[in-house]
Amino acid sequence: MAYDFDEAGDFGSEHAAREWAERNNIDLADLHIRNRGDRGVTLSVRRSALGDSARNDLTYGRRTGFFS
Repeated sequence: MAYDFDEAGDFGSEHAAREWAERNNIDLADLHIRNRGDRGVTLSVRRSALGDSARNDLTYGRRTGFFS
């Protein structure tokens, strides 16, 4: 089964991305973390874990690393 993911932002490390997810009550199983080499990681969150299907939901707040 395929899932849709929305980018949540870039972080300096995988540890920082996981801490952000925990602070925002997102289950670690709903994360997709891509390594960007020396530039850190990009975090994506399973859309169904965000509680709605609005495609623009991440435009403000979540994309910058915190919920507004």
